[in-house]
Amino acid sequence: MNQAVQVLDGFTYVVSKKAIKVDIMAAGQMLACYICGANNESLTLLYNTKQFEIEEMIERELDQQKLNSDGEIWLTAEEVYAF
Repeated sequence: MNQAVQVLDGFTYVVSKKAIKVDIMAAGQMLACYICGANNESLTLLYNTKQFEIEEMIERELDQQKLNSDGEIWLTAEEVYAF
């Protein structure tokens, strides 16, 4: 993994966004990756079974500068399962 990018272990479920949030430290800045597209229980299982794949996807998204205007990365459960 790129040393400039650190994906913090764990996640939180954000009800208002219907997504889990994974915190990222990149170049000294705190960022967030949200994963949506399933219910809380399914997203929890997804994170627990695909944590390392999610980290790879986050790094790829950061390398390609695929952040939205709020500085967030958004992935869908479908994208993560397919990776």
